[in-house]
Amino acid sequence: MQIKTNCPLDCFAHCGLIARLDNGKVVSISGDESHPVSKGVICSKGRNKHLQRLYSPERITTPLRKTAAGWQPITWDQAYETIALELSKIISIYGPLAILHHDNDGSEGILKTLAARFFNALGGCTRPSGSICWGSGYQAQQYDFGRLQLHSWEDMVNSRLIVLWGRDPASTNIQMIPLLKQAKKKGCRIIVINPVKVASCTLADIHIAPRPGSDGALALGVAQEIIKNNWTDQNYIEKHVYGYSQYVELVQRYTPEVVSDITGVSIDQICYLAQAYANAKPASIFLGYGLQRYTNGGQTIRAIDALAAITGNIGVAGSGVNYAGGHWKGCIASIKGDELPQKNRTLPWPILGKALQKADNPPIKSIFVTRSNPVTQLPDTTEIRKAFSQSQFTVVVDMFLNDTAQYANLFLPCTTFLEEEDLVFSSWNHFMAYSPQVVEPLGQCRSDHHIFSGLAQHMGLTGFPNLTAEQWIKKAINPLKPFNITLEKLKSGPVRHPFAPEVPWQDGIFATPSGKYELFSQLAEADGINPLPEYVEPMESALRDPILAKEFPLHLITAHHPEHLHSQFWNLSEKGLSIQPVYIHPETAAVAGIMENHKVVVATQRGQAIFTAVLSKKLRRDTILIHQGSWAIHGNGVNVLTPQYMPDMGQGTPYYDCLCRIEPHQ
Repeated sequence: MQIKTNCPLDCFAHCGLIARLDNGKVVSISGDESHPVSKGVICSKGRNKHLQRLYSPERITTPLRKTAAGWQPITWDQAYETIALELSKIISIYGPLAILHHDNDGSEGILKTLAARFFNALGGCTRPSGSICWGSGYQAQQYDFGRLQLHSWEDMVNSRLIVLWGRDPASTNIQMIPLLKQAKKKGCRIIVINPVKVASCTLADIHIAPRPGSDGALALGVAQEIIKNNWTDQNYIEKHVYGYSQYVELVQRYTPEVVSDITGVSIDQICYLAQAYANAKPASIFLGYGLQRYTNGGQTIRAIDALAAITGNIGVAGSGVNYAGGHWKGCIASIKGDELPQKNRTLPWPILGKALQKADNPPIKSIFVTRSNPVTQLPDTTEIRKAFSQSQFTVVVDMFLNDTAQYANLFLPCTTFLEEEDLVFSSWNHFMAYSPQVVEPLGQCRSDHHIFSGLAQHMGLTGFPNLTAEQWIKKAINPLKPFNITLEKLKSGPVRHPFAPEVPWQDGIFATPSGKYELFSQLAEADGINPLPEYVEPMESALRDPILAKEFPLHLITAHHPEHLHSQFWNLSEKGLSIQPVYIHPETAAVAGIMENHKVVVATQRGQAIFTAVLSKKLRRDTILIHQGSWAIHGNGVNVLTPQYMPDMGQGTPYYDCLCRIEPHQ
């Protein structure tokens, strides 16, 4: 027997999967070739990790209460009674804002948002604001375009030049590789811009490796060269671009010589990039997320966006600056309970550890964690641990006793996507898909819908009606009925957004105050942010703080691992349990007295941790790389090193804005 479903992980495709069953048990997972986006191409997470996690012997399948003797199993009724008692006590003394609901997208689906409805029905709560993934870049493109829109993936085959700027599809978006190869076969050139020689460089005609955090300066230098050589599209600029004269004045300072000194990129490569991009119309840019994980990250994205505007690479097939989209979010009904009477407070995600400790009137007395592992994943683990230690009552909903669960008083076991039904859509393509329940939940595991509906009924919350999963889904997608999108239709296969364009902005009308692409952003100016994409050095850099750089001379990049998604799946393999590697250039290692496979200490202003040295010429000599996501309870946890800084815009999280040193472990 086989059942079609969809991967719920927060990445580019929400791949179509086929689960094969034998005697009611999933025995294998493969790609669904009929899926309009993934077309049968899936990663190791989809093929192997989901199945490993479903039947892992370490998976928790009963509610647990922490006692002096350790974790003890309890019933769901006991769990609900404990939560009701503790939350009611806290609310009676401090009010609902004393409760922090920490929720993210560890597993996506419309029904997962019912956790937010529970807290709204409870009277509100404190929530993080901003983003630990894409916030700065998201805000940047809202300033530039007015809203975010994506070209359809297939449109890249119309490009004459593709720039993968901070993006590595060969590691994080393998479904895009066949399209890149198709474009290349048609004569398209591919340029990779990344401090690391990533896997996608095997497809590239050239690899450019700027100093981490300096990409905005590189973009401004490319713009200066384009303008100097009259390679701009003046017709497009006159009709569709706002603030060009102020922008020209800005970029005059960014000569190839100046930019080369800032970025470490040669003058020849800067000039090559300008000539190649400006004269290969249509040219497309695909942005990665590491680009905006610096304190200057928003302006970096704005500087790159501007290259498309001045060359007319917007609104044309094969062009665009592709970052993310959000088409479905405005077309479905929220089931979060936003209409309920409530009080809410937000604390900024990029500095959440410090903000939680400083929160007052009321202080945070309870933390409820869903779809996330903040102790592992938020920056500056030491501060996060302090914040969680102050909580009187912490509840974690998860499948495993991860780093965050160590700080919980109560642990609630949730289902995997294979044991529940839901509806998923991605921010990186135009499709929505229905995922049926494939197998019965293991043990006493419950879906998020089941957990919070049951808790709401136990507490008598009138704002949370006792609906089935299917009823909630129908409620959410009801606005799509005029477009003939129903649950019945979704059950027959993924459905494309009814009015998401194949090529955005073809009419040249933007969602900005001027109706044009804004090089000079009026909304940014109103927000007190530099309206032009000025380059400012990252918080931690040698050019900004030479004294700090003398003690911590290397840039630390904490990139995604291709076999894991953030902290998910690390506990399922021996590799995830061992001391994690740090990648370092052989010449840098030699200077520091570091040898291959030897233990080393990596230190920053926040703390230090032990890793195993792996020598690689794929790194710049001033840069080291450690994959993020591994668990601190396994002796790892890279975020003990990363900083809590507020970025230039969008409350993104500047994980990569981090200087470090590395030395042999004694």
